[in-house]
Amino acid sequence: MSSMNLNNIYVGENGRIQLSGGSSNIDFVKTVDQMIAARRIPADNLEKRIEKNDEKLTALKELQTLMGTLKDAMANLYGATSFDNSKNIFESKQIFASSNGKEAGSLMGVTASNAATAGSYTFEVDQVASRHKLSSDTQAVAAGADVTGLTGTGEFTIASGAGSASITVAAGDTLQDIRDKINTVKDSTGVQASVIKVSDTESTIIFTSTEEGVDNRISFSDDTGAVLQNLGVLTDATTIDATNVIDQGNNALIQLDGVAVTRGSNDFSDLVDGLTISLYDAEPGTEITIEVEQDLNQAKTAILDFTEAYNAVQSFINEKTLVDPTTGESPEEAVLLGNSAVKNIESALQQLSGAFAKGVTDRADQDDYSVLAEIGIDFVGYGTNADPLRDKTLEVDETALNKALLNEPNEVMELFLFRGKSDNADISMTGFNSATNAATYEFNIDAAGGAINSVTYDMTVNGVTTSGNTATINGNSIVTEDGLRLFYGGDMTAADTATVTTSIGIGSQFHFELESILSDDEGTLTQAISELETQNTSYEDKVTRVDDSLARQREVLMDKFIAMESALARMKNIQSSLDELMAAGKESN
Repeated sequence: MSSMNLNNIYVGENGRIQLSGGSSNIDFVKTVDQMIAARRIPADNLEKRIEKNDEKLTALKELQTLMGTLKDAMANLYGATSFDNSKNIFESKQIFASSNGKEAGSLMGVTASNAATAGSYTFEVDQVASRHKLSSDTQAVAAGADVTGLTGTGEFTIASGAGSASITVAAGDTLQDIRDKINTVKDSTGVQASVIKVSDTESTIIFTSTEEGVDNRISFSDDTGAVLQNLGVLTDATTIDATNVIDQGNNALIQLDGVAVTRGSNDFSDLVDGLTISLYDAEPGTEITIEVEQDLNQAKTAILDFTEAYNAVQSFINEKTLVDPTTGESPEEAVLLGNSAVKNIESALQQLSGAFAKGVTDRADQDDYSVLAEIGIDFVGYGTNADPLRDKTLEVDETALNKALLNEPNEVMELFLFRGKSDNADISMTGFNSATNAATYEFNIDAAGGAINSVTYDMTVNGVTTSGNTATINGNSIVTEDGLRLFYGGDMTAADTATVTTSIGIGSQFHFELESILSDDEGTLTQAISELETQNTSYEDKVTRVDDSLARQREVLMDKFIAMESALARMKNIQSSLDELMAAGKESN
């Protein structure tokens, strides 16, 4: 029994079926495949390049993500400006509370923003603010039953500090209907109502102001009819029945360092700058001491987060560019070895980590911190670790960092942040950019008639002074030629002067370098990724063109082999016929 090799069957584009090598005994399908494969070697090489580029792209995009995390870690460590210091992690505050009586936390709560000044405050809570609340008389009717037989119909006005509205009581209304009508307009009146079921046949209605304080007390008037008087809310058309008052609706009364203060709310945000105070309960005579201090733990956490993010970047670069120091060979994972963009990024980060803060001032007793190593942050030496992935990463001496933060927190702040200091209280820094210098600016402000007319300044950088510079003015905003932005809050009735000194910390230098590297338009990583993607697109186009050409060549070759097979088949048929004729001739002889 014979068998058929299905691999020798060829189906052409026209659907014609042909047995490969049926006449020639040559498997021409296999032969053509091998010829095409040989001709496709350039495309195979391009696909290998695409595969390698894809590995590089994956690694570069992961590096981009790690660099983004590092930039995020610098968000509170580069000196971003804000009116309340909310972006300055070194100005974070923490609260310590104690009392000589009831637990402080049960009487009041205090939170501090970065704008709060460190200090100590003593509070006494004499009275908490409350909501005005009163009720009707208990009515001999179920909550859902018609109450107008007792109250009559009519219209009354309800009001508080928020506003007023008229309520109409119609025949057949229940206490629940009256409640719903009041609650429909509570946003306008500042009054809400509820119905209490006293028993199956008795109920009452409660009125409550939505806000605390004397200014939000409720007032009523019967305008037509006597609905509220019949309910027992009023004794006459406008007078509230005192016997039904549940809460008078009082203001909060406190003492701050012996000074009496009253507010219509239990939440104080305007008493001390940067402090938000919430009253919970009153206890006259109990002193609550609030200590506001710098929260150095937040600064330390931000610094540790920075070093962790930095080390994640450097370790990743180490992994992707690793060369075995013993064999001199690289593992498969080292797909970024020799990549110029990665080399430049690593070099930039290394330089910044060892750079000096610019413009930090020297004090008479000791030098300011100017490099990270002075606060316990230094490099892991190259080749000194069993783990090569840790080479050139940062290690933190927490004892040294703690000491620096505790003893010289402002100097640590200057080591990291961009800082601007003015000798004129009317001038404050509102911004800067990567071009702004560490410098001393001597400003002459021509202000009169309620406007800033012009601003000129001398600028000294590294001991070199340039004079007669002109700033850009926009209302109260002043912008120097190198991007320093200032706000002038003077009365603008006469000329003024100011000296502003700036310094550029390590965190600020990092921030702008990372911003440049990660820029969507011209960033080092963006361009490196774009170049590889463009290269891959070009390679893929070339592969497509090669494959299209080879497909046509294959059809031509197949047609030629099929023609050969057909010719051989005809020749065999002719030979067979001749053989038959010759055999017949022999038999006839």
